[in-house]
Amino acid sequence: MAEHQGSYDTISKIYDTFAVTSKSRYVYVYDIEKNIARWSENAVKYFGLPGEFVYKAGQVWEAHIHPEDRDSYREHLQVAFSGERVNPSFEYRARNKNGEYVACSCKGVIIKDYSGKAAFYACSLTNRGIIDSTDPISGLNNHYEMLNYMHNLQVYQQDYILLLLNVIGFSDLNKLYGYMFGNRVLKSMAEYLTMEVGGKGHVYRGDGTILGVCTSKMTLDEVKELYQNMRQYVRQSFKAGNSRVSMELCGGVITVDDSDVDVHAVYTSAKYALDHSKNRKHGNLIIFHNNEVDENNSTIDLVSAVRESVLDHCKGFYLNYQPIISRQTGKPEGAEVLLRWNREPFGDVSPSEFIPWLEQDETFYSLGTWVIDRAMKDGLEILKEHPDFYLSLNLAYMQLERSEFRTTIMELLRGNRYPGKALCIELTNITRDINFDYLLSQVIFLKSSGIRIGLDVRDFSTLDLATSLPIDIIKLGPEITENLSKSPLSRHMTNAITGFAYNMNMKICATGVGDAETASRLDDYPIDDCQGYYYAHPVGFKEFKGMLPNMLLK
Repeated sequence: MAEHQGSYDTISKIYDTFAVTSKSRYVYVYDIEKNIARWSENAVKYFGLPGEFVYKAGQVWEAHIHPEDRDSYREHLQVAFSGERVNPSFEYRARNKNGEYVACSCKGVIIKDYSGKAAFYACSLTNRGIIDSTDPISGLNNHYEMLNYMHNLQVYQQDYILLLLNVIGFSDLNKLYGYMFGNRVLKSMAEYLTMEVGGKGHVYRGDGTILGVCTSKMTLDEVKELYQNMRQYVRQSFKAGNSRVSMELCGGVITVDDSDVDVHAVYTSAKYALDHSKNRKHGNLIIFHNNEVDENNSTIDLVSAVRESVLDHCKGFYLNYQPIISRQTGKPEGAEVLLRWNREPFGDVSPSEFIPWLEQDETFYSLGTWVIDRAMKDGLEILKEHPDFYLSLNLAYMQLERSEFRTTIMELLRGNRYPGKALCIELTNITRDINFDYLLSQVIFLKSSGIRIGLDVRDFSTLDLATSLPIDIIKLGPEITENLSKSPLSRHMTNAITGFAYNMNMKICATGVGDAETASRLDDYPIDDCQGYYYAHPVGFKEFKGMLPNMLLK
């Protein structure tokens, strides 16, 4: 702290000169040489910055800038810092603490030292608001406006209901009939929904092709009736040429009577209910009743707490490691990275309790990035002694489909100087309702960086992906291996899956091996690697690193 005191004092004097109090305007002063900045308090709160004084300030702020704007941002500052004359005003998009990108106008000035060298950069940043509040296809306000409306309702302590709905298999409609047809469906649904709701609520365009209704004036029975009317409408109202196109809706509802609950947690819970309706209930409306996780903590409280942890620089999250054992040598050749979370009053919470919910939330991508970065940093310590070791991380399709995913991966590999060959990306929860061509392009990109690709196979429908993707490793799910000694079906499935992988020159790793009998059963199949409690339980990195040498000496 003392070593930076002079810089703090100088920055503070400049800051006091430029400081303003507008809620939509922020000020920061940046010490170019020491890479320290002071930000206004309103900016710290709005963007979720570490504090008023920020170390490694250039890197911290650049992480908030939209990936598509970073090159122009760097170029502008580079020219300004070099002493050349530049337009003092420029615009870019920056991510706030809720994961939303807002348009910002930046007006900065260079302050030089006695030698004429650029020493400080003082900047006034104006928040122009969340970008594109109106969806051009449906004509509806977007989900950011919906969140603002929900927040206002809670400020005035009004109870409300949030309904989300979507067409099941919307991507298939686009493939079969073209995007113009898909856009017409969205617009027509938006118009019909707006007419049905009338003055009793507001209709919004959510993420992707989701439509939402937020109402404080309709009863739950009225919302149910609205959903049934919408189901009939989409089943009967659309034609492609002379052929009627029958579609099916899925829907999720959450009723809110607590003004203290986080609106993002409400939206995430509604999206989880929507996903449950789509994948498990054939479109029947799912109503979220704030189910109890245990006698003290409700699910929505848990979702809200997990979100807050992600936004608070992933505080409370940590990684465990479980060795992947070679059946040929009996020694670990890699480890699977497993996410854990602990926070009072919840204590240790299994990822199965929050990951299915968090996958519906914008913060999920930030958490995934943190996991990869933390794992690489841990992995580097292992690679010093064991250069052929690799780490396997689970990745969901919603992470792969983000436009900035490739940039994120490359920045993490380069920033950590982590070799791609020491990383395996395991694809999980991949369903047929995806853009397969896009998935294929992402997998090819990862392999071009030396990264191995694993596929989590739990049934034959998942295995079908391995016929079209360049997969390196088939991970045989515990749903199959755990029943090998009891179920003939599991044994037949294992025989078919491992036989396919063997003939396709893919490695096979059996997971969920919990006892000696299961391990012995695996001798009947061409299995390369195993992992499970029979070999080792997942442990924290320090303990894992300590036990690794002994396991390698076996």
